[in-house]
Amino acid sequence: MTAGRYSRRVSALERYSLVLNAVYRYHVDGVLEGQGEVSPQKLQEAVNRAAAANTGIRVRFRGFLAFSRWVDSGIAPQVRVMPLSDWDGASEQGAPFLEEKLAPRRGMPIADVLLVPCRDGATRIVFRTLHAAIDGRGCLHWIGEVCRALRGEPLLGSDSRLTDLDVQEQYKAQIPTEPETPPPACIPVLQPSPQEHLPLRFVWRRVIIDRNVSNLLTKAAAFLAQWARRQQTGPVGFTIPVDYRGFRVQEMGVGNLTGYVRLSVDEQATPRSLVQQLNQRLKAFADCRQFPGVRVLFWLPVWFMTRQLRPKIDAILHTVTPALPSGGVVSMGNVKAEQFHFPGFTATRLFGIPGAVGKLNLVFINYPDHIAACFAAPAAYNHDGQLDELVAAFRQHFSQSGSTP
Repeated sequence: MTAGRYSRRVSALERYSLVLNAVYRYHVDGVLEGQGEVSPQKLQEAVNRAAAANTGIRVRFRGFLAFSRWVDSGIAPQVRVMPLSDWDGASEQGAPFLEEKLAPRRGMPIADVLLVPCRDGATRIVFRTLHAAIDGRGCLHWIGEVCRALRGEPLLGSDSRLTDLDVQEQYKAQIPTEPETPPPACIPVLQPSPQEHLPLRFVWRRVIIDRNVSNLLTKAAAFLAQWARRQQTGPVGFTIPVDYRGFRVQEMGVGNLTGYVRLSVDEQATPRSLVQQLNQRLKAFADCRQFPGVRVLFWLPVWFMTRQLRPKIDAILHTVTPALPSGGVVSMGNVKAEQFHFPGFTATRLFGIPGAVGKLNLVFINYPDHIAACFAAPAAYNHDGQLDELVAAFRQHFSQSGSTP
């Protein structure tokens, strides 16, 4: 462990994530569901212990512009017990507590834990984290640490101060020169209903696939591209996050240690060809290529970027523009439910709620005998049941009785 109070620089991309959080709500939320009675006191004690070993979860936002930092507050995330809930864990319906926004620029925490007893007999523990400070893999690590603490096991711990820009700088010399090409105006997977100036709102749906499906990332991208082209022609592309941990660096940090690549899905694309494309992009270190002009974000106030984005957000989200791809597809890898058991609680599964950003996001976790997949989209993409129809078709296609081997 590194001596001294933990702090790390707020990266340029994290600054823009603060903008997205200001416009709506940009979290990385993990939901652990299972059976059993969980003691709030014991859960808080485990959170305290896990946070002491992973101080990046205790940070607060400090400073301004390029001098902004995430600084350890010494205060662990707080456990809050919710009233008995009708929430079934399959959507945002019945879970108004998920609408609360973490507000780091007001000195607020970047994480909390909600203990939710539910009328369907399940206990659901929601680990809410701010995407500007934590990514999906960091959240998964955090949840695992709390469960280890509840079992009384040694913790892995992390005090990594690396940022995504640090990793990208390490590989800068290995990135080949490529001609600058403007991003295509990708068509959406779903067609939005008329907005009529409704407030921005995101909805999400969880689906359980009753088996494990290999290479689901590229198979899902191909499926979603076909769905998009049922409605209109045009280019289809998806953002694919690439976890740097264990791939580009060996440190385990809870912060944003993620790069991104664009997966283009043409009309002749197959899951196999998409795997080849993705591998080629990774061999070319495309995940380490910085976004053009990203360092300018260090010198733009968050309030200014927020003010610039708000008037444009409806057009960006609901029309075909080069500003956004068709969506994002995120694989959180393979886990076992047993990793999240602890005395008094038997985990059924952990699933992630996609961040409220873009036109469509899919996040999935593979288990030995099933897949927990979750879709999120602006509400206009489900006003007439468009998202619900897609989710039902996705489940049918990839289930035991579906067409995919």
